[in-house]
Amino acid sequence: MRPSLTVVLPQHPRIIILFPLPPTRDQHLPPYKRQNIGIMDDVPPIVNISISLRIQPNEGPVFFKVDGTRFGQNRTIKLLTGSKYKIEVVLKPGTVEATNMNIGGVIFPLEQQSRDEESVVYHALYNTEGVPHTKSGDRQPVEVSIEFKKAGTFETVWQAKYYNYYKREHCQFGNKFSSIEYECKPNETRTLMWINKEAFN
Repeated sequence: MRPSLTVVLPQHPRIIILFPLPPTRDQHLPPYKRQNIGIMDDVPPIVNISISLRIQPNEGPVFFKVDGTRFGQNRTIKLLTGSKYKIEVVLKPGTVEATNMNIGGVIFPLEQQSRDEESVVYHALYNTEGVPHTKSGDRQPVEVSIEFKKAGTFETVWQAKYYNYYKREHCQFGNKFSSIEYECKPNETRTLMWINKEAFN
């Protein structure tokens, strides 16, 4: 039902005239976009981010090891130097837009594969060529970020161990994971995203 303006004529108090108001701009939009009108320039209050890695050329899985409390984080992602990883980033809802990703100072563009109102899918290639291997017994904090057009920057830190290319067997056992899921809340100034939840799946 369209909104209306009610006018009561003082000389005829029992006569009520209804004037229909012009439609608001969000009534011309699909329902999934209406809910974001007026909220941080169409930036949704919650953004869900899923990041998956597959070692190339055979789409091999990536593993992590559980280190307990010996280091800053209890999970260590096992990566191989001199290798290429296919990155898939899935964002929900599909109204958000990302441009590039940074893993440990290596910046690469995110190429859109599909988009609908529910989600948007990006692919990228992360190359560890030139990344030094991590010393035995050490763990390495790896800064990870994703740049968004309107929602700001997603930032987190992975705890990783980069194995020498010739010791690839060390990267092929442990706890296999398909993706890392984040629930994020863009801040009011649209500069950063606060992480509410993180989960390895």
